[in-house]
Amino acid sequence: MGYINIYVGNFANLSIKNNQLVLSNVNKQEEYPIEDINSVMIESLEGSISTYALSQLAEYGILTFVCDQKHLPSGLLLPFCQHYTTLVNYNLQAQASKPLVKNLWQKVVVNKIENQNEVLNICGGHDQLKSLSAKVLSGDSSNVEAAASLVYFKELFDKDFKRREDSAINSFLNYGYAIVRGFVARSITIHGLMPFVGINHRNQFNQFNLADDLMEPFRPLVDLFVKIHLVDERALTPQVKGQIYSIINYDLEIDGQKQTLSNAIDIYVESFLKSLKNKTPMLKDVKITGLNLHKYE
Repeated sequence: MGYINIYVGNFANLSIKNNQLVLSNVNKQEEYPIEDINSVMIESLEGSISTYALSQLAEYGILTFVCDQKHLPSGLLLPFCQHYTTLVNYNLQAQASKPLVKNLWQKVVVNKIENQNEVLNICGGHDQLKSLSAKVLSGDSSNVEAAASLVYFKELFDKDFKRREDSAINSFLNYGYAIVRGFVARSITIHGLMPFVGINHRNQFNQFNLADDLMEPFRPLVDLFVKIHLVDERALTPQVKGQIYSIINYDLEIDGQKQTLSNAIDIYVESFLKSLKNKTPMLKDVKITGLNLHKYE
C-alpha cells in the first residue's frame, strides 16, 4: 500500500510515464512513483486524465476521487474484482446470521461512542458519553448512537449546533466524512467484500451500505480535526479542503499499534472479514489518542 496522497486543486493533465504518475501544466511538471501512491483527489474540473492512467490507478488499488461543480467528492474509482475469493466472501456476507450482524453493529456503535467520548476529553470536556456506550444493546435496538451524537455535537461545537443545518462546520465535516467513506469503500473492495451489503445500512439505492457502517468509529477523528484546526474558518476553500484531505496521514491506535487512518481502515476491514469467516464478532477496537501526524521512518 502506498503512502503518498495527491491533491489536485488546480489545472493539471494526469498521465503515466515510466511507472510514474505525471501531473503537468504550462508552469511545471511533477512525477510520483505509481507504487508509492495511496490516493488521488482530483478537485479541479479543468485538465484531463488519460485512459491508461485510470487503468493503472485501478490496477494498483489507488483510490481516486473526482469532484462535482461544487468541488465536493462525487465519485470514486475503485479496484474491481482484485480478490480471488470475492464470491466466497459475498456468500459470507449474504449468509451471515442475524445475531452475528446485530452483534457486529453493536461493537461498531460502542467503538464510535467511545471515540466520541475521547474527542470530548481531548477538547476539555467530560465523560458524558461513557455511560451511554455501556447501554448499547445488540443491533443498537434502542438507538443509543443517535442519543450520543445529539449530546456529542452540541458539547463539541455549540449548544445550538445541528448536524443537518447549512453551516461551514458541517461542510468541513461532510468533506472529511466523504474522504473516510472512500477509503473504507476501497478497502472493502480490495478485501473481496461487496460494499452494498451492509450490516445496518440497507438502502437499496446505496452502493456503499457496508462502507457507511464500517466508517462509523473513524468519524470522530474528522470531528477532532475540524474542532482543532478549522473551527474558526468560514468557508470550504481549496486550502481548507487540502488540510482536511491530509487527515488520511493522521494516527489512530488499532490492535495496540499506531497506524495512519488509511492503514487502520484496512486492519479494521480485515477484522470484519475475519468475523464473518469465524461467525463471531472479532472487530478490532479503533482508538483516538489525539491528533498526531504520522511519522514515516
